[in-house]
Amino acid sequence: MLRFFKKIGQFFVSLYMWTVLFDMAFIILITGLLLLFVSNARVVFKTVRAMLRFMFKIMFVKVEAEYPENFDFDQSYIIMPNHITFWDIPVICSVLPNYTFGIEAESHFSWPIYGFFIKKYGTLPINRKNIKASFRTFETAAQNMKSKNASLLVFPEGHRSDDGKIQEFKKLPFKMAQMVKVPILPCGTTGLGDLAPKGFFVTPGRVKVKYGEPVPVEEYETLRAEDAAKMVRDKVIALSEDDIVPENEK
Repeated sequence: MLRFFKKIGQFFVSLYMWTVLFDMAFIILITGLLLLFVSNARVVFKTVRAMLRFMFKIMFVKVEAEYPENFDFDQSYIIMPNHITFWDIPVICSVLPNYTFGIEAESHFSWPIYGFFIKKYGTLPINRKNIKASFRTFETAAQNMKSKNASLLVFPEGHRSDDGKIQEFKKLPFKMAQMVKVPILPCGTTGLGDLAPKGFFVTPGRVKVKYGEPVPVEEYETLRAEDAAKMVRDKVIALSEDDIVPENEK
């Protein structure tokens, strides 16, 4: 009986969490879209980041961010976190260190309202099935980072983990990094698997986003893409306080 009431309680807590998420997502989207018509992407970025922080407060989720000592918040980076759940994106976006844009699947740009917003914000579409088209996207990303002094958020695993364990990092993001020539900022998350395991149930609590020491261009530019991917992946594993190492690697 106790277990039954506990499940009922979890259901209503999760219902509240998802309701807040979708309601706030709509409010953030409309606010950001309106701001883009009267302001610029940097203002939208700061506004969205502040609204995401507010959203997590009313969800009773404590999001902590940790940066290296003497971290340069004005430097452009290619930010590379691990990807455990759907909730990674709003959590990480709430504590991004500076103005950041991203790359999303082409199909997202056809979604009503959201597609228009990300296009106007400066998000770039990528066709993962076409290598040449992907490289053209990376070339545009390189130009945008330099012209706008912006950072780029990339999930190098390519998609979310099915079991909470870190996957292999794709080579393409590192080929892009060698093209852009800016430091790579490894990022490890803690607590997201407990916050939102696969499925409906969500549990309020503490999550942590830890940024590591930036990897200088000189440290990765001459490496093979797969070697650079392994190096950064090892750094991300070390930054997470969760057990994200696959069983076959232990």
